[in-house]
Amino acid sequence: MLLSLKQFKPFDQLPDNVLLELSQTVPVKTYPTGSFIFVEGEKSLGSLFLVLSGVVEILTGNGAARLRSQGDFFGETVILTGKRYPASAKVLAEVTCYVLGREVFENLIQNYQAVASYFNRVLTDRLCGLYTEMLQDQPLESFGLGSERFKQKVYDIMSVPVETCPPHTPINDLARLFTKKKISSMVVTDPNGKMLGLVSERDIISKVLARDGNPSVVAAGDIMQQDPPTLVANAFFYQALLTMLKSHGKYIVVTDKKRPIGIVTIGDLTRARITSSLTIVKDIELAGSIPELAQAIKQINNTVATMISEKASASEIGEVVSELYDILTRRLLLLAENLMAEKGLGRPPVDYCWLTMGSGGREELTPSSDQDSAIMYADVSPEEEGKIKDYFRELAEYVTDGLDKCGLIKCPGNIMPTNPEWCRSLTTWKSTVQQWASTLDPDAVRQFTIFLDFRPVYGQEYLAQTLRDYTLRLFRTTPALLHFLTQDALSHRVPLNLFKHVILEKNKDHKNEVDLKKSACVHIVDCIRIFAMRESVVEVNTLARLKKLVQFEAISADDAEYYEAAFQSLMMFRMRENLRKLGLGFAPDNYINPNNLSERERSVMRESFLAVDRLQTVTGLAFQG
Repeated sequence: MLLSLKQFKPFDQLPDNVLLELSQTVPVKTYPTGSFIFVEGEKSLGSLFLVLSGVVEILTGNGAARLRSQGDFFGETVILTGKRYPASAKVLAEVTCYVLGREVFENLIQNYQAVASYFNRVLTDRLCGLYTEMLQDQPLESFGLGSERFKQKVYDIMSVPVETCPPHTPINDLARLFTKKKISSMVVTDPNGKMLGLVSERDIISKVLARDGNPSVVAAGDIMQQDPPTLVANAFFYQALLTMLKSHGKYIVVTDKKRPIGIVTIGDLTRARITSSLTIVKDIELAGSIPELAQAIKQINNTVATMISEKASASEIGEVVSELYDILTRRLLLLAENLMAEKGLGRPPVDYCWLTMGSGGREELTPSSDQDSAIMYADVSPEEEGKIKDYFRELAEYVTDGLDKCGLIKCPGNIMPTNPEWCRSLTTWKSTVQQWASTLDPDAVRQFTIFLDFRPVYGQEYLAQTLRDYTLRLFRTTPALLHFLTQDALSHRVPLNLFKHVILEKNKDHKNEVDLKKSACVHIVDCIRIFAMRESVVEVNTLARLKKLVQFEAISADDAEYYEAAFQSLMMFRMRENLRKLGLGFAPDNYINPNNLSERERSVMRESFLAVDRLQTVTGLAFQG
């Protein structure tokens, strides 16, 4: 007896009249054992196959095989594109299928959300599953380092119970409690036990004793930190680490519905690990010269290697690495300001803001990243402009040289504030953005896209916010900008051949390799950026932009998960391979030879490239019509 379409997802969500029409119009075909329904490289048959009985083996050129049996689909990857099959479908046991034509399938996904969501989910689950399997295959000792528990939970390392006090507690009583209980901080709570703030030993010293305050009169509520860093108990270790790095503090309060249930200190984080990123931070903060900073930051690749071995995601690693380089940049700027003063040039003459752009701006730094940065300063009179610019360019020389000596090499394209084009006043920056938007020649587009990922790292952030608002307003009033950016982004497609295999380099320097950055990652970044500009998304991190686009319903949740899995996979391949080359004494260059990967890893890479191909197609349809 022939099974009804209603017995299979997602057709069980369709109205009865639609199911009846499908049952009368959709053909049923039977294929004998040993036959091929289609072969790799063959042009799409324009059909989606739903297995009613039997078994089909999906075979790819690299030898990977997957089975399809009753209730499974195949042929979904090319039915809408009309492109060639990336794999062959061989019948292992006589198979009977419903064969849905392209026109029927298009009608279903356009008119019934349940069908569209289901097939998006199929593609996403396939890639996410492969990525998860690949991470699980990564041995903890693969980089010669021990476990550092990046996936450990906060509740495993937090100190309990939390010592609390009401806001009216006098400071001298608080100090006695610190001594008696051998603690260095206390959470201030209201009568309902909800946190109001936190007081540390440093607060008592800097806010009371150093100011000759009366500790019997001053109360905890007078000096408490009103918004101390907080996390929930099931947050991961890496989140605690990142929170500590960003807050520049020594304590994180663990809360449940605003009630303190634990506290995490720098000591807790350090004891939980063998090699601590916090040690790097401490060394950076104590460094008084570029050589000392270079010595402090050299352990950063060990942090990356450990996080990889602990199965941290690429985005988690990028955040930690970017934050460490932010701290380094801020220290260099402070040293540079002091040096300028010692040379008789004075402190910064006007408000300014140091911007990091590109991968640094997106918090996606890898061991192969270079510098992309700029300076923006407050508007000055034309008479002062030259002198002010010279001051900041000299300051930038020290910082960019320092970053270069600390492993973040100078930008080959000279996108740094030592270049006068990247050291401007706020008004001049606005004019530059307007000029880029008006010109849009290839060089202007390249500079514009790098600039769009800017993020303030040091100085007066109001300058950066003003420029951000101006830029987003420009996109709202000039829709053609999106069309031109799309044209540029799609001028280079992800390198896939007719069989949907990744095209490898043929030149002798990188024979049989592929550049993961230029061939794939950059396309995801560019496409997501274009959608983000249309929706006035202020975030610059690619995955943060993607999350916002889902909230704004500009991209479906299933599509976003699919693209995220591809991005995480490709970034992980980049980090791993670049780290491996550094360990061998070679310069990291983002190239990888797929033949050196496991079968599963090759599948992940190929699926990720297919996801990029799909994103480029979707972007073209959205912005080019």
